Amino acid sequence: MRGRIRILLALAFAAAFVLVPEPDAQKGRPYLGYLLVRDWLLGRDSPLASWDQQGPPPRLEVELHTSPPIPDDGERQRRRAELSRLADEWLLANQRTPAPEAARPTLAMIVHVGERGVRAAIAAPDGTELRIERAFPSRVSLLPALLAIVIAVLTQRVLPALLVGGLAGAMAWVATHDLLQTPGAFAVAGQGVAHFFGDALWRRSIGEDFYLRITAFVVFLFMTIGIITRNGGVHGLVRRLQRIVRGPTSAQAGTVLTGMAVFFDDYTNCLLVGTTMRPLTDKARVAREKLAYLVDSTAAPIAGLSVFSTWVVYEMSQYRAPLTMVTRPDGSPYLASDTFSVFLDSLPFRFYSIFALTLVVLVVLLRRDYGPMLRAERRARHLGQPLSPGVQAMAAVDEQVASPDDDTPRRARNAVVPLVVLVLGTVALMLGRGYAEIADRGDLAQMSTGTFLREVLAHAHSDTALLYASISAWVVAIALSLGQRLLSPRTILATSLRSTRALYVAFGILFLAWSLGHICRDLGTSYFLTAAARDAMTAAALPVLLFAVAGAIAFATGTSFGTMAILLPNVVVLAHQLGTDAAFGGDARTGGPALMLISIGAVLEGAIFGDHCSPISDTTVLSSLGAQCDLLAHVSTQLPYALLAMATSAICGYLPVVWFGPEVWPFSLLAGGLVLATTLLVFGRDPARPPPPARPAPGCR
Repeated sequence: MRGRIRILLALAFAAAFVLVPEPDAQKGRPYLGYLLVRDWLLGRDSPLASWDQQGPPPRLEVELHTSPPIPDDGERQRRRAELSRLADEWLLANQRTPAPEAARPTLAMIVHVGERGVRAAIAAPDGTELRIERAFPSRVSLLPALLAIVIAVLTQRVLPALLVGGLAGAMAWVATHDLLQTPGAFAVAGQGVAHFFGDALWRRSIGEDFYLRITAFVVFLFMTIGIITRNGGVHGLVRRLQRIVRGPTSAQAGTVLTGMAVFFDDYTNCLLVGTTMRPLTDKARVAREKLAYLVDSTAAPIAGLSVFSTWVVYEMSQYRAPLTMVTRPDGSPYLASDTFSVFLDSLPFRFYSIFALTLVVLVVLLRRDYGPMLRAERRARHLGQPLSPGVQAMAAVDEQVASPDDDTPRRARNAVVPLVVLVLGTVALMLGRGYAEIADRGDLAQMSTGTFLREVLAHAHSDTALLYASISAWVVAIALSLGQRLLSPRTILATSLRSTRALYVAFGILFLAWSLGHICRDLGTSYFLTAAARDAMTAAALPVLLFAVAGAIAFATGTSFGTMAILLPNVVVLAHQLGTDAAFGGDARTGGPALMLISIGAVLEGAIFGDHCSPISDTTVLSSLGAQCDLLAHVSTQLPYALLAMATSAICGYLPVVWFGPEVWPFSLLAGGLVLATTLLVFGRDPARPPPPARPAPGCR
């Protein structure tokens, strides 16, 4: 990325930081108070859980105090009702059957929303008081992501950028989170360093089981790749595929098709497709940046749209509880069991995922690229450099260590069998673990096949399945190498260890990115952005605004799942209410459900878009890792394509369905596809053609 462009991007991020409005005192602060109390009541250590062990969980009777007071009595009652419903939402989120209202005791909750923060208190079953005191998130909550991204853009160094952003955010949290006192400068610095390294990095990232399992999965996958490369399996597979793949276009098409086939999990997609297709795309003179783009822009969109994937189960879990608080077009209430039908109904409004996949296919078939990607592809095609000279890949495998000896036979099955074990093993373990979790339920016989698979996936523990499947693939690769006497035990051990040496920097980036995400959660970055945009949430503007807000949250925090968890539970009721009040689509009865479906799609798509653009996103890091591409090179080359898909989604997707009604979605998809194709044909160039000669400088002959 050129220096001038880097400076302009840094200035753009700084301007966005300054221009984001603060939530106002009349509406913004009470809404922030609601979000913080909701996070407390529905979080992992919810105070309602202690009541659940004593009998039927209680109904909440809320006493709300705000400063300044809410003048409108109706608005005040509505906010009290929002807080009171959190007990019912907790029941549904934890799959508890609500007891009859008469059988549930009443529990008083006192909530004070002041100028600096919120205080809330309820009684515990033993008579003690459970309290929360949280400061309101402010513009400072954007500081960690701003510093990390700006420093990374200006210096092209990700690790120091993440470290500085995380430390600054931790110090900001120490300075602002306590409502009663403000610590001194030395206390802020010392406690901030301790909070970042001791809590965010050590306890919640390195010490978190999920992250450790994902890390171990990456380690065993790379050891497997190292062995099947050393024993000649990868070279044999490449020779077989070269009979089909005869050039850059077919190599890219094979990458896209492979990515679409791995539809059940985005982590598996990012690493498996990138690592297996890289030798083929290198031989076909496809840039590593292009491979990372094809992998990244296929993984999350296909997993998000797939009916059977870990994404869909998570997405449905986030709006399952609030769905029961709104009504269908016929006036009857939605049930918790309607979550899947709502997901299916929202699929036509998943514009970004659809257009991102469409753009990937068009880029390959039309042989057109533009912007930084065009320069990268021309470098690979004409200079034979898949990776830019002087740029270090995130995890470059030592080719001298991994390459087979000259007398080692190149057998494709030695690569295919371990990879098949990895994929099928992951699916089998997910299904087996999920079935074991629900085996004692009495309603299995009455479930349809689709419902059964969704319930299984909801309890599948995909991170555990990925780990065990990668270990199995590694063991199978070792067995094949020993059984055919291709490698000695000492060579296998040395190859396995050396294959992981290049992962240290990648793991440093991953853990620091996860830690930065925890710091952003502590500061309430997502809550601040949500509350700042709430005043502009009218029925006509809601889908586009949610799409933008979800993208901003995912970009700033690096997590699409976290973005969904923040926005989806709040969007369902809000969109339904706005659509009903405004008679969206010309009918108050159908307006609420229609706007709700469009808004659910907008949140999910904005989260994926922000994830694609963010250099601190785990899937962005893993895509670069699988393709062995520089992280910032991947971000800078993918960004123009993500922005094109985003603009097409907003202009051809959400704006028409808001203006003309949800039923025009087929025309939106058709128009979006035409816009993408036209843009590539007009502004794109075939990288196989040599670039035009540079014009001489003025005055030169």
